[in-house]
Amino acid sequence: MSTTGTHALIKAALTAAGIHAADGPARDLPTVDGLIGQAAVLWPAPGQHTYTRASGTRSGRADRVLITCVGATARDAIAVADKVEDAIGGMRLSSKGGTLRQTLATAPAAEPNADPVRVSLAVEYSTVTKG
Repeated sequence: MSTTGTHALIKAALTAAGIHAADGPARDLPTVDGLIGQAAVLWPAPGQHTYTRASGTRSGRADRVLITCVGATARDAIAVADKVEDAIGGMRLSSKGGTLRQTLATAPAAEPNADPVRVSLAVEYSTVTKG
């Protein structure tokens, strides 16, 4: 599966779960009563082609996506991360691959100079797709 296809499947799953999902850099995030609303910003990454057969040909790749979870407070950003996990954790993107697993999570932090105030944290998901 292509990185574009993987990205589209993940974005569709987040949207279906009721999460505002946008491609990074997101310029139009939702606001509620003048505060930044909860959202997930997707940053696709190229597949890592590190898996090879004994013959030297490619046997698969690691597909990854970085998702920045944002909200008005640290608790909002964490709530988005929990919703993202519920929506895509364990999701199978292809019949030839494994399930999406969270491989990285950062602590929430306020974004400097954001108006309105915005707190974000990043989570990375990956899966290995056999070729």
